[in-house]
Formats: sequence, C-alpha cells, structure tokens
Amino acid sequence: MIVVPMPIGMLLKKDDPIDLVRLIAEVRGSVKDKNCGSIVTFTGIVRGRTHEGKKVDRLEYEVFEEAARRSIENMARTLTLLNGVLEAAICHRYGTFSPGEEVLYVVIATERSNVALETLRLAVTRAKHEIPIWKKEHTTNGSYWVDIE
Repeated sequence: MIVVPMPIGMLLKKDDPIDLVRLIAEVRGSVKDKNCGSIVTFTGIVRGRTHEGKKVDRLEYEVFEEAARRSIENMARTLTLLNGVLEAAICHRYGTFSPGEEVLYVVIATERSNVALETLRLAVTRAKHEIPIWKKEHTTNGSYWVDIE
C-alpha cells in the first residue's frame, strides 16, 4: 500500500501496488474537517477494441519517468487551486496492459458536485494530453503508436 502526502500525484509501474479504495480513503481523510460535499472518481481501463474495431491484444505505455512524475504531481497540485476543489489524486500506471486492466485513477474532492464533475473532466483531459506517456497498441493486424484521446 502506498501512503503519500496530499495532493497525490503518482506515476507507477504496472506491478507497483496501488489500491483505488485506499486513494479514495486518503482523499476523504484529508478533507474530513473541510466543507466537502462530494468525491468523484475516474478509472481509465484498456479497451478491447480500437476505434476501427480491431481486437486489442495488449497496450504498452512508455514514459519519460522524471518528466511524467513532475507533470502528474504539478497537475494534482494545480487542481487543488481551483475554486471549490479541496483535494486531488492522480495516478497513471505504465508498462504492458491487457484489455480490462486499469491504467489511470483520478479522485477529486470538492465542496459542490458540479465543481467535482467539471474538475474530473478537466483532470482526465489534462492527464491524457499533458503527461509525457506514449501508447502503443498491439492488435491482431499489427502494432502501432497511437494518439492519446
């Protein structure tokens, strides 16, 4: 189990232990004396088919570790500066994953639910476009690098 100070921004190898329930508990614990009205989560899962319908055998995430770590930590910290956001946790995993495996976790605690949902969308979009992680799909029709969408 990983216990780190809040806000949480983590980059972990596939085999590093991570527990979404524990992340939620950490966020919840850090906001217990604040005016928290909602906690929302997102779990990014490897899809079994490409946009074109090809079967995905596996997905590789390659990463520039130092830059990715800084990016994720900065992202979690800056989210907490938004009005109404009390806490944020972002964890992106890297390595080789099969369809159905979890690769991204985002947990956001806010005063109000509308802020939670808006911030969650922002966090997921930023994670997909700003973290220096590259994705290679291995399908029945070959392997290729893809844009993160």
